[in-house]
Amino acid sequence: MKLYKHLDDHIETYLSASLLVFFSFLCVLQVVMRYVFNESLTWSEELSRFAFVWFVYTSASYAVRYQRHVKFNFLVNILHKISPLYSQILKIIALFFWIGFLLFIDYYSVQIIANQFKMGQVSPANQIPMYIVYLGLPMGALLMTFRVTQHIINSFKELKNLKEVQ
Repeated sequence: MKLYKHLDDHIETYLSASLLVFFSFLCVLQVVMRYVFNESLTWSEELSRFAFVWFVYTSASYAVRYQRHVKFNFLVNILHKISPLYSQILKIIALFFWIGFLLFIDYYSVQIIANQFKMGQVSPANQIPMYIVYLGLPMGALLMTFRVTQHIINSFKELKNLKEVQ
């Protein structure tokens, strides 16, 4: 249970940090090889691009986890001044729309992976199967779906507390 709690709190942090370090290392390696040794590494450019794509999707989940993503709270904030209860209901409705969008992304990203797997396409420089590269999208979307589900559960708990107060 302790391991689950730790992973729940930090899985996106570990994934994003690892991918950022890997991506940065490859970029520095490219620069050194190009300007110091006058040689270019084709494999590192491609691999750094793929690491960056994965970094973006895991970081998006990190942003959702800690609510650091771009959001428009104008209506929720105005409504909160009038009635915190209605503001919380609006927040829950928005979260349900968000989870609907994420489930749409989850479904179709898995379809993309299945198609890539069937096609057998590989990357030009490293010969990495492209379905592995595309796995970043459903992984990030599924992590975001999990995090939004957690926010929905917490929002219902807050709603229950608000109802008890009134």
